[in-house]
Amino acid sequence: MRYMKPTSATVAFQQNDERLELDLLSKEGNPHLRADTKIGDDRLTIVLTPEKSTEILELKVVYPYTFEPKDHIFMNGYQSWTVCKEYGIDTRNEMAEQMAKFLRHKKKDNTGDREFTKYPKENRWLHGVSYGYIRNKADFRFFGSLNEQQGFTFFDIDTKAGTLTVRKELSTRLFDAKFTALDIIFLIGSEAEVFDGYFKALDITSTDAPPMTGYTTWYRHQQDISEKKLLADLQDVSDNASRFPCDIFCIDEGYENALGDWLTPKKASFPHGIYPITKKIQSAGLKAGIWIAPFICEKHSRIYKKHSDWLLRDKDGNYVKACTSWNTCYCLDTSNPMFRRHLKNVLLTMRDDWGVSVFKFDFLYAACMIPSTTQTRAEKMYDCIHFLKDCVGDSVTIACGVPLMAAAGVMDYCQVSCDLSPDWFPTLAQSGREQNSTYRALMDMINHRQLAGRAFSIFTNVLPINNPLFFFSKDKRFLLGRTMGMSRGMILTSDDFSAYEAEDTVAWNTIHQLRQAEIKDIYTKDHHLIVEYELFKQPQKLKISLLE
Repeated sequence: MRYMKPTSATVAFQQNDERLELDLLSKEGNPHLRADTKIGDDRLTIVLTPEKSTEILELKVVYPYTFEPKDHIFMNGYQSWTVCKEYGIDTRNEMAEQMAKFLRHKKKDNTGDREFTKYPKENRWLHGVSYGYIRNKADFRFFGSLNEQQGFTFFDIDTKAGTLTVRKELSTRLFDAKFTALDIIFLIGSEAEVFDGYFKALDITSTDAPPMTGYTTWYRHQQDISEKKLLADLQDVSDNASRFPCDIFCIDEGYENALGDWLTPKKASFPHGIYPITKKIQSAGLKAGIWIAPFICEKHSRIYKKHSDWLLRDKDGNYVKACTSWNTCYCLDTSNPMFRRHLKNVLLTMRDDWGVSVFKFDFLYAACMIPSTTQTRAEKMYDCIHFLKDCVGDSVTIACGVPLMAAAGVMDYCQVSCDLSPDWFPTLAQSGREQNSTYRALMDMINHRQLAGRAFSIFTNVLPINNPLFFFSKDKRFLLGRTMGMSRGMILTSDDFSAYEAEDTVAWNTIHQLRQAEIKDIYTKDHHLIVEYELFKQPQKLKISLLE
């Protein structure tokens, strides 16, 4: 990888409705678009200077690579929920491609990258965003983007053809001045060496958010919450604080009258509003948290009915859907000044009037569904992440459903996996890369371990020690919890503490002790993933049965 030279590098662009192409490796210039391509031992940089307003239709660089039989390939997914794992070189994507075709045809969901990525099925092809690596035992060969804020960088690996293709997404946006179109770094070394080197090159450091534990209403009541239920839950958390201490009490989805109408609680469920609840949360010595999906709304919301000009529209004038698998939600136009003013008022009201100090931001990918002539999708995403952080100031921030590198160095905690499923590994999970799966959530936390403390602290989702909404065994719950503990981030639970048995208490204490664990090695053996770690100077192992 280092000392590897590209075999081709091309850019297709459009000026005055005329499509033109430029060979970026050729010394021949182009009067319409000047290119400065610098190829170093461990870096590729392409700077473009357009003569006049120009759309970059496609920018692609192809590297040759000789894959070894024992290579393992990791490709970071599009957003938090996208499954990420190490693949062998014979991996195929027949299921992913068939589902991608179905979903594009039926327009069933927009949570992943199916709208702008084709999934070939005939070859051994893998696909990722922002960064990835090829590992052979303890030797990592890393590749990653250093200018993701300019445009999302897609990496395609074809192990049959022996290629690594880099694509930069810059289409639709019009450029009229010099800019860095692509900046890629290649690193070789141990896991720590390549990831330390990457974040040093990015000049990104995490906010050093400490490990935290809290309670969330979602996996106990889901959307069926009320003042009465929340106060009962708060009493349970307070009564058991000496044995199961929490830092946060988070009001999750269901308090609002409709998605998008965040300052209008359901009258029947919250007759006194939200503030009396958050005040009692604070009186109990806890931080008051709230869930909000700031860039979406649903059809029966006031914001949809009264402010249709705030909704995002595609080139045909249709509203852009953010998702349909949960609720049919629509994207809000994050470039609209009136909407931004409204959203800032919502967040300041929650912080200053309601007393909220922990914001769990969800469905953040909705901010970057389509590009515009002034912003790429990545520019939209980075802009919105910084906007949210600026609005809430020193409040604790959690990012969910987000392209991960956009949250790096900005958000305190970030979800790096899909949500949990009632079953360990439901059949439906194999139909898409963003489907809920507890097994995949566990694996994704392990496979994103390198981001902890470098990009942000990990939001591990919810710990279900005795939760009746989950149907898998106690052993699997403990396995999940141990993984969460070693992630050293934020653990929330929706458990009924008053119903904890002796073994549940042991599990809780052990899981939290594992925040002190040091991972020594991770490897596969006999269809199991083995995590060797040391806790209080005692060597231990985590053994996970591999299901895919």
